[in-house]
Amino acid sequence: MNREQVIEVYQDVLEKRRKRFPNYFFVGKEGKKYMRYMTCYLLEQHLSIPIDKIPFQVGANTLWSHRLRPPAMLYGWNYYEVIDNAYPGKFKPWQFQQTPDKYWEGEEGKRRAIEAVRYVIEEKMKIPMEEIPFRVNFNFFRQHGLGGAFTLLGYSPFQIVEAIYPSVFRPWQFAHVPMNCWKNEEYIGEAMDDFLFKQLHFSSYQEAFFQLKRSHFTDFQLTGLFQMAFDSRMNNVRKWINEQLNNTDDELFYMNLNK
Repeated sequence: MNREQVIEVYQDVLEKRRKRFPNYFFVGKEGKKYMRYMTCYLLEQHLSIPIDKIPFQVGANTLWSHRLRPPAMLYGWNYYEVIDNAYPGKFKPWQFQQTPDKYWEGEEGKRRAIEAVRYVIEEKMKIPMEEIPFRVNFNFFRQHGLGGAFTLLGYSPFQIVEAIYPSVFRPWQFAHVPMNCWKNEEYIGEAMDDFLFKQLHFSSYQEAFFQLKRSHFTDFQLTGLFQMAFDSRMNNVRKWINEQLNNTDDELFYMNLNK
């Protein structure tokens, strides 16, 4: 059968002029081709869903309520596999509001989650590496339908990025730092040194002691560091800086900014 003939049969089934599809209608490669014709017709013409809106507007019930479940069961397909048959490689399973059952489960689910986040970062959004800590946040996962990956990989943008790019970033670089990050002395020290010498370009702890202001933390979006590590008190910040001076025998501390 050609496409028009297949669609005519499908229309008859939808309108209940036929009780069921003809015998052997879905056998072999021809049957899968007929499924493709029918799925595209259903979504694009019968339901008038733009192709780019399919992941947001189509779920299993959309297909099953329009008589596509029996042929899908012949192939052992879930609803996503029916769509992938109609639009090969066009969509990823995680782009849909309803992901296939058990898609995010186990080690295979974790591999898929990492692959999905990497795809959005590198292929879809083309985010430069240096911008990842600022752009991969809670909203990033909601916006790109990656809630399942977010849940599976640890509820933390840093932990997820760390799984994809091991040891490239530090937790304090992210807008949403992991829980208890600012209780870790090592992270506080790394963040403060980066802040004082790379962002504010102070030449020494002594200069920072006298020149650092509360407003600097706000200007560089480090209010979390200021609040959680230093209890929002500049006296505590200066106490920390003074401790670093004592650790260097009161000598000026210079940072090589080229490193």
